[in-house]
Amino acid sequence: MAALFTTPKRNDKTSGAHFVEPDVRRRTLLAHGSWRRVTRRIVRGLTCALTVSSLLMPSVSLAAEWVDVGGSRYEAGAAVGDEAGTWAWDGADDMKLNGYDGGAINAAGKLNIAYEGKNTVKTELDYTGAAIKAQDGTNQKAELNITSSNSTDELNVTAEADAIKSTGDLSISGPGTVNTTSTTADGIEAEGDLSITGSGTVNATGGTEGIQSKGKTTINSSGTVIAKGGEGYGIAAGSDLIIKGGGKVEANSISIEEEAAIWAKDGINISDGSQVKANAEGYLAVDTEGSLAVTNASLDASGVEYGVYAHKGVTLDHATVTVRTSANGGQAISLITDGGDIDIKNGSIVDAFAEGKFSVAISTRNHQPYVAGGHIYISDSVVKAIARYVETGGDGPDHYSNDQSGEVIPEPRGLNIGIFAQTYEGITPASISIVRSKVTAEGDTAAIFALATSEDGKAIGTIEIEGAPIQTPTGGKIIGYRNKEELDDGIFYEVGQTIGTGDAVINSPYDAAVAKSTVIAPPEEIKPEEKPSETKPEGFKSEGTKTTKTVAVAATGAKIAGKLAATGDASSAAIVAAALAGTAAIAAGAVVSRKRS
Repeated sequence: MAALFTTPKRNDKTSGAHFVEPDVRRRTLLAHGSWRRVTRRIVRGLTCALTVSSLLMPSVSLAAEWVDVGGSRYEAGAAVGDEAGTWAWDGADDMKLNGYDGGAINAAGKLNIAYEGKNTVKTELDYTGAAIKAQDGTNQKAELNITSSNSTDELNVTAEADAIKSTGDLSISGPGTVNTTSTTADGIEAEGDLSITGSGTVNATGGTEGIQSKGKTTINSSGTVIAKGGEGYGIAAGSDLIIKGGGKVEANSISIEEEAAIWAKDGINISDGSQVKANAEGYLAVDTEGSLAVTNASLDASGVEYGVYAHKGVTLDHATVTVRTSANGGQAISLITDGGDIDIKNGSIVDAFAEGKFSVAISTRNHQPYVAGGHIYISDSVVKAIARYVETGGDGPDHYSNDQSGEVIPEPRGLNIGIFAQTYEGITPASISIVRSKVTAEGDTAAIFALATSEDGKAIGTIEIEGAPIQTPTGGKIIGYRNKEELDDGIFYEVGQTIGTGDAVINSPYDAAVAKSTVIAPPEEIKPEEKPSETKPEGFKSEGTKTTKTVAVAATGAKIAGKLAATGDASSAAIVAAALAGTAAIAAGAVVSRKRS
């Protein structure tokens, strides 16, 4: 029988579901520097020498070595400014803007810009530099700090190149508003760390990236941050991206390539009541080479092929997450990790929807042998996961076609699973655990599927449900799946579990026993009504006789765990033999389907 779930490739890191062979997409990562090893003795000696030197030498504060305002350069040491008082520099590190309307402001070293009132910095069309920039000086590293004092303060920056840039660290703080626009480069760029704090508004639009750092990006704001990318990312962080402070962050990318609305190399952490929205018109909405954590916060992401792609795991802790993907005729996965687990817990509310020819709402797998991943844990939460079939110019799934002999044979078109966990020779086989949670899962192929692929058939993907019975379909239970594949590169087994009806172990996700829709939910507890005739202790105050319905928090001890039949070669041979006798036509159709894909 042809493979229904394509064998994972050991170097494949693209997709969280192996039902198709997706295009291999590789991203260029920031290069890691290499450091020479030194002995402890040398390090200690140098440390002592530097300490003594610092004590003997007078302290020197970081400051700008020079500034350039509107094309006029001023050296450090003497305070300067214009007669109208729209700008002033103290000859060191502090500059004030109050009603400034002029050309570019550049500095070498550290520069602190405090703006008041309405200010405009705009470069000429033929100017190739940034509108506001701090660069490394001869003796000082670049550092740019922009701040305001009042909510009515405003700084508008427009440039052909980068609008605001620092070759070192960059920070924006205060209650004011910063608007930046670049037609060909970044709205805001830091080659070091980037920090946005306070209660103000930052609105950054770039021809490439809206907001970019090559280091860590921290948004600790109770205000609003809006980032719009053109040919690049909305927000791009070269290290970690941390969003907290309870404010609103909106990121958009209109790129039709792989650039996401939000991207971080090392990881994304959203917390503290923050509200994050990410929308991408191209490849994906949220992308990180590390892990994603949303804690006491919300995330709303919308992409084409991927909604949220976290390579090393997803943790949703008391989070509200909505993810949408739509790929006409292609692959669409809403929430995916391929090098870690998905953990949804503590009252989280998750709504994931994906539509495409091959689609999964929530997906996890291990992309390489013996790499963690492929496990989904849902506890004390509400999850809705829906995967639909869609094909450009098509009229929906057609499960029948004619072979060359004219015989009508079943031919599954597409594969659409609500919740899907998969491992290939993983540390532990794929598993889906649902504890005291309400889970609504739908897929045009299957609602829920756990699958382990191995060369000996001993690894089994499992589903475990505790404190939340299967309410639909009627008579629904955990049933086994086992399929033996013989390909040119060898034999392998797909063994797992799904939600369905009946007692037989199936060998096709398209089997009629597989549930395409399921609801798993804790039983409701009804508090007894207070009886008027009851005698109450003296001083007792009745709260009325209203009936209250609550979802059971504590499990009653009931536990539904998937149990598979024996998985040895004898059992496998029997299953395969039976399948060959009754489903030869299905196998032929699957071969045709694979060749077409």
